[in-house]
Amino acid sequence: MRGFSLILAAAALSVAAARGDSRKQEFSDFTTPLPVERGDRLVIGVVGGWERWDNPVRAVRRTAIAIKRKRLPGVHVETVENHSLELAEELVAKAFDFNRNGKLEPDEAAQGSVILYGQSLGGRAALRLARKLDEWGVAVPLLITVDSFGRDSYEVPPNVRRAANYYQREHLYIKGAPELVAADPAKTQILFNRKLTLKKRGEVEADEHGWLQRFLLDEHARVEYLPEVWEEIERMIVEAAR
Repeated sequence: MRGFSLILAAAALSVAAARGDSRKQEFSDFTTPLPVERGDRLVIGVVGGWERWDNPVRAVRRTAIAIKRKRLPGVHVETVENHSLELAEELVAKAFDFNRNGKLEPDEAAQGSVILYGQSLGGRAALRLARKLDEWGVAVPLLITVDSFGRDSYEVPPNVRRAANYYQREHLYIKGAPELVAADPAKTQILFNRKLTLKKRGEVEADEHGWLQRFLLDEHARVEYLPEVWEEIERMIVEAAR
């Protein structure tokens, strides 16, 4: 664990150095009209590590932008940093507060629909957000986690209808969670827990990570640069959002 802690610390320093103009995400950064129309859906992507929510070249944000460009009727797409889940919770609460009384009533929550996806620490955070929405009574038609990392049971709450998990186990320390399990299999379908293999793929472009991040994160970072994975994720989200 000491070696792993050093890896995370070094990676954090390299990210901080690369984003010296960064600022903390604020609620005003969201563009979704509040409240949304009845029947509308939210799509929330949770970015990993110390990644900015609005970096357009990183996989979670890149996927969000691609979905936004499709202009799906009644679909609102946002991204959030994994350490700012309170912003995502506030967004959901206000998005479905149809009577504008400042709180999410049970009947309003029952009309809510939120698709979640996240990578690395963002995958674990997306699962935590799904549990919070379960407490509120908000449905999650689809949850996707990508090489999720961090201590968790990885048990999917019953408000999630379908869930999918991608992971790798080739990094020395940072190994993705290998399995999502349904708290209630009668209510949640686990589509797959798919193991990704990178060592046999040869060189994978990862230019958006600094050299120190590429060196320290290696296979965990390269998952972000597998086009077939992110294209499939985009298709799954679009299908669930329609």
